[in-house]
This record gives sequence, structure tokens and C-alpha cells, in this order.
Amino acid sequence: MESEILKILFIINPILEKRLGMKVKDLVADSLDPALFEPSMVYSDFPGHARDLARKSLNRYHVIVAGGGDGTVNEIGSQLIHSKVILGILPMGSGKGLARSLGIPLDIRKAIQTLNDFKVIEIDTGLANQFRFINIAGIGFDAAVAHAYARKSGRGFFTYAFQTAWNLFHYNSVPVQIKTGRMDMSTRAFLLSFANSSQWGYGALISPHANTGDGLLDLCLLKNFPRILSPMLAIKLFNGSIHKSGFIDILHFKQAEICGNDKYIGHIDGEPVEFTTPIKITVDPVSLKVIAGSQPAHNHSNLQNPQVGSGILM
Repeated sequence: MESEILKILFIINPILEKRLGMKVKDLVADSLDPALFEPSMVYSDFPGHARDLARKSLNRYHVIVAGGGDGTVNEIGSQLIHSKVILGILPMGSGKGLARSLGIPLDIRKAIQTLNDFKVIEIDTGLANQFRFINIAGIGFDAAVAHAYARKSGRGFFTYAFQTAWNLFHYNSVPVQIKTGRMDMSTRAFLLSFANSSQWGYGALISPHANTGDGLLDLCLLKNFPRILSPMLAIKLFNGSIHKSGFIDILHFKQAEICGNDKYIGHIDGEPVEFTTPIKITVDPVSLKVIAGSQPAHNHSNLQNPQVGSGILM
């Protein structure tokens, strides 16, 4: 008996498509396996539109692919939580943090070919108050960079690097009170990240051993440090040894609560938000199905021969 052809929807960020100088539709026609998938494609028109498109498409597709950055992945993936619909990723944005962590090729044609391999895994997601995150959320320095980066018309590594460097010498640490089942402490944080995967993007590994399928999040507290040591810490971020620094503490947790200020600027998967306190962070174990690359960074819950067609097509 022949396998059922899977209905797959590509939701593409047209701004990123134009910036990359490619037509995703043509690449899909060339590289997607027609014996496995029946593709459709739509474009998001405004912030939040990809979320709406994904929500309205849940009952009509086996796979929904996010063609964009981590923000687009968040918009779409957040609508697939605890559903039978599988998330695919075409990493078209700047940092590509989650795609890198899941071993998805950054070349779009190769990422489409990864969809053909159909290695489906289940990953955890997180909640920070009302906000769902799939990769990393946080407050502090990285949130200040996210807010500054969002205000700039130019994108890409150099814009991000400039904002990082400028904020490095202008950002002041914030008071935080951190409560988990194992810890209750008050300190000042240069940054406080809640990591489901290992990296922000661009290869910057804030929690090198984070595992998206272990039922835990990583709380990464970077304390105040002499700015003259910034180059050393940057090297550690990119070579995967930041956890060995005496300025950072990494704690695995299922639930945490952050207080200290009335409000904090923050980010959810790189997108700027504002948190009111207390910030309650919880993990939602194995809550999202996703197509990973051939060599994801860590072990996950693999789905062998997933029954993706059961009960979702109208």
C-alpha cells in the first residue's frame, strides 16, 4: 500500500525572501519530494500574520513550514503546540538560532531537502508569563540588544554586532530575585536567559549543553563582569565554553519566578517584549513536533513512523 502524500504549507516572510534574493516557490518545486508532499504556499503580510495563518490552517495540513527568522518560527510553532501538525523550518532570518540547534542546514535548498528526510522529533517549549517561546527568552543585556535591533531598518550580522557592541558599554545590570525549587537568591544580572536550545543565533552558545527534549529549561545568569574581559567572554560564547566562565551560572529547572523590578524589557525568541512581574517561567515538555536535521545538537524524542495523517484532514 502506497504511503499517504502529506499536505504541507509553507508560510513565507516575503521581506526575508526578497532580502535573500530567492524565490522559495521555485526552490520548493525543484527540491521538495512530490512523492511525499503536496505543497501549498502563502505569504505573511504583517507582524502576527504568520500566527493567524498557522492557526487557521491546523485542520488542513500535516506539516506547516516557517520560512523566516526565529520570530516567524515562534509565530507558527506556538500555534502547533500539542497538535498532530509538524513544524518545518526554512532558516531565512538573521540569527537562525533554533535551526542551528536542530541541525537544519542554513542553505535553503538543503533545508528543503531536509524536509524530504522527514526526521520528526518532539521538543519542549517554554512559557514566560503569557508568552510562548521555542528557542530562548530572557531579560537584561540580550533583551536590550533585541529592542535596539528591532528599531533598526538594516538587518543582518553587522547590524546585530554593532548593537551588541554599543549596548555592551552602555547597558547597566538589573536587580533580580530568582526563585526555583532549589534556589532563592537576589543579585544583579547583566543578562538572564531562559534557554530551551543552546544558542541565541549566529553560533553564540549561551547554554552549550541545553537539550530541547529533556523536559527542562536552562536558567543562564551572567553576572556583572569587567568590560575589558568582553573579548574573552565573546570567544567563550562562540567556542561553546561560556559555561566554564566564573561569571555565569547555569541551572536546569522546570519552574522559576523572577522579581526585582515592576517591569523588565525582555525578548521572546529574539522578538522584543515587556514583562510585568512576577515573571513565571515553566517548561512544557515534548509539546511540539518538528522536522530536524540529520545531526541535531543533542538527543531528542524521536518519532518513528509518526501517524501524522490521523484525524487532521477535513
